[in-house]
Amino acid sequence: MKTVHNKNTPLFPLHFKTLGKALIWGTLTFGMLSCEKDLMLEPENNITQTSFYTTELQISQAVSGVYSAMVNSSSRGGFDVNFYLLASEVRSNNFNAISQNGNRDYYAINRFQDTSSTEEVEILWEDAYQLISYANMILERIDAVPFADSATKEQYRSETRFLRAYAYFELMRNFGKVPLIDHPVTPEEAVSIPRTDLASLYDFVTSEIEASVAGLKNVYDAKNKGRVTKSAAHAMLGRIYLTGNGYPLNNGSYLQKAKSHLDTVIQGEGQFVTFAANYADLFKSANDNKYHVFEIQHINGGLSQGSYLPSYVSPNFGINDPLYNPQGSLFSAAELGVSQSLINAYETGDLRRPLTIKTQFIAQNGQVDNANYFVKFREPGIVLTNRYDWPINFPIIRYEDVLLMYAEVLNAEGNTAAAVPYVNKIRQRAGLTPLSTSISGSDFTTALRRERRVEFAGEGVYWHDLVRWNIAVAVINQAAADLNYNFTITTNDYLYQIPLSQIQVAGYEQNP
Repeated sequence: MKTVHNKNTPLFPLHFKTLGKALIWGTLTFGMLSCEKDLMLEPENNITQTSFYTTELQISQAVSGVYSAMVNSSSRGGFDVNFYLLASEVRSNNFNAISQNGNRDYYAINRFQDTSSTEEVEILWEDAYQLISYANMILERIDAVPFADSATKEQYRSETRFLRAYAYFELMRNFGKVPLIDHPVTPEEAVSIPRTDLASLYDFVTSEIEASVAGLKNVYDAKNKGRVTKSAAHAMLGRIYLTGNGYPLNNGSYLQKAKSHLDTVIQGEGQFVTFAANYADLFKSANDNKYHVFEIQHINGGLSQGSYLPSYVSPNFGINDPLYNPQGSLFSAAELGVSQSLINAYETGDLRRPLTIKTQFIAQNGQVDNANYFVKFREPGIVLTNRYDWPINFPIIRYEDVLLMYAEVLNAEGNTAAAVPYVNKIRQRAGLTPLSTSISGSDFTTALRRERRVEFAGEGVYWHDLVRWNIAVAVINQAAADLNYNFTITTNDYLYQIPLSQIQVAGYEQNP
């Protein structure tokens, strides 16, 4: 595999919008076997594993390094591009892959032609395990490090446990069974660790986040906004338990656990979480860390901490287009576009649609070009150093998701009338007619699923919803038939193939 084992400590410059500017030194041992010769990274001061992780400051810097693993892990961007755009949003029928570019994987992913050799599959695996390895080293060393304040030590430990568990959850959603590595290991040890069954992974992930809640803060000062909060932990547990309640685990005992954690977040509205009055306010870099429960931090200015995502989902506008930016785009309307199916899912007058999707733009030749594309994460007037320098944070989990998940649980319990106001709160903001409290449970399910699709369009939520509801086979096959695409899927296609490199070095069984 391509992952490298760093015997020395490289210098990682991190510039978080709210965590402050920091030079992060970390002994970032990946704990995975490399097919290539170990890469020796020799920093100027040559800090080693032995001398690092020995002071409170070094632990603080290393924790920031764990956060950074979500920002810009690979050559394609961070978790937002890889886990939520390419592996999730593109996988769903919110996108249509129109033609194939041999340099990109989104055609294969959208048309379900990806294999164990698809580069994006390898990137998902390596990005998540990179974060996990960073976290494992901190958790291995933190107990022996003296802190001026024990609460700060526990906070750092809790943040790290949360982030590690979150990375495992993303691996589980994409690959199913994966190796559970919860401490630093040598390459020789790593190759002998088998894939862990899904129920045990859920137990590990939920217990880790449950244990982290006590050490996290409800709110942070301006310098530290963006760190994991108690609300983020409860919201993530709500998502994980609701996912585990669905396909393929179908653990019915998880429903009440999801409800409890989601309710805890809702009880904090106005104090610990904020519902935005206007949908447009959710996607402005000036409002980062204001409305979302947990988000990936980005900042522009050529600091290698910007977002790649807008360049993937919107065209290379001409200078006369309001969204023009001279740095260009990777997007090609001839290769990948927002589906008409998603556009049709919006009700007439939905204020979210023009803020999410546009169907025309002014091209570089000054002519109007017809194409469907996302604008949710693209801001006019932003000055960039390159097309990977967008400053807007990416929401991993939004408060609106908490509200809609809670409504889903209430409806599953048969309490549809109580669920309706949570959906109507979001519909009212979108300028839509409220649902009736006398709506049937089945009609409410249909309405809720539509609401989730349009509310979170472009955010990588919809594909995982389709899977946990176990309707992805029906939805994707119908979409493919409507477009005359020559493929059908089965539930085997809910998971990606284990990367070929992992099969070769560790002998894992392949997903069917």
